[in-house]
Amino acid sequence: MSGEQKEIVEKAEIASLTYFKETYGIDVEFTGHRFIPSDLSHTVSLTGHVKGNKFQEIFAMVDYDTYEVKTGSVPDDIQPLNSMYED
Repeated sequence: MSGEQKEIVEKAEIASLTYFKETYGIDVEFTGHRFIPSDLSHTVSLTGHVKGNKFQEIFAMVDYDTYEVKTGSVPDDIQPLNSMYED
């Protein structure tokens, strides 16, 4: 992995940690990543799990131009923090 790719992954992980904490109230650990071909998208996918539970897998797709989490996936039993306020 090049130095540039390593920096992208590190920044994407930071953005994703914030996303999962703010959206779901969970801490996560990343175990893998994959770059989508750059001619298709400037996106890196991150895989991992909820901290302390390797069976609760998580996934994030991060745009590395903006470091915005485009997609985040958690197990069905983990609900977004704001869902408790919905009717």
